Amino acid sequence: MLHYYFGRTLLQWDDFPFLDLKLAKRLGRRVFFTLQGCDVRIAGESNRRNEVTMCRPDGCSKYRTCLAHVDVERRYLIDRILPLADRVFYLNPELGHYVPRGEFMPYASVAVETIVPEASPPRARPRILHAPSNDTIKGSPLIEAALAEVAKRHDFEYVAVRNVPHDEAMRLYRDSDLVIDQVLAGWYGGFAVELMSMGKPVACYIRDEDLRFLPVGMRAALPVLRVDPRTLVEDLDSILTRHDEWSKIGEASRRYVLAWHNPRTIAAALIRTYHDPTAPLALDTLPERM
Repeated sequence: MLHYYFGRTLLQWDDFPFLDLKLAKRLGRRVFFTLQGCDVRIAGESNRRNEVTMCRPDGCSKYRTCLAHVDVERRYLIDRILPLADRVFYLNPELGHYVPRGEFMPYASVAVETIVPEASPPRARPRILHAPSNDTIKGSPLIEAALAEVAKRHDFEYVAVRNVPHDEAMRLYRDSDLVIDQVLAGWYGGFAVELMSMGKPVACYIRDEDLRFLPVGMRAALPVLRVDPRTLVEDLDSILTRHDEWSKIGEASRRYVLAWHNPRTIAAALIRTYHDPTAPLALDTLPERM
């Protein structure tokens, strides 16, 4: 059995693409894929479909390269390679538009059970945190411009986490009251999962058109504070006026990641599909501890 990640296999030679996968299929081996985002997202289609996306000329720095040739490689992967797999999973719900026979799987990159939630002490001047790992993809200039406008009416401290050691970043995360993840991709990232596991409320742009690819229970429980880059100032204004609700949202966020981003649950579900590729990806069954 082989499980490939990020649209790659072990042998990616130009003359013999996906050679090991093709050999594995001839030998009767089961093959699985987990796709993350830009391994299969067709940039040109994302730009045409979505009014809000990082796939645009003034967004991701690789957008024009994607249009020139990378989109063709992604289409080959979708049309010729993924049909060879026994199961295909993707981590961003937008990818359901490009991989119709795939299915959504939540991130399992954070050991959520090992993180001890720490509620920040109540303070009149809340601390808002953003970690712009990639400014253009996360929409950091939009976020910071909106916060500058909102600061005219609300008193808060803004903390941007850039180029700091991991221990210092974790300290800043734990000492925050509200976290803004991103406002372009349409879904939250592993960073948001980490913060939600700490019991922090997270604000993010969630694309409504993609939510139909989520499990019904996950969609119903989604605790993320919704913001939209087209109405970002108004959205942040509203969130700040509801400061007294943040602690309950943080508690709901913690419960959400334990239920839907628990590596033990997801690993157990994957193992069941390894044994039986027709088995449903049952994410609502928590295995007994070993």
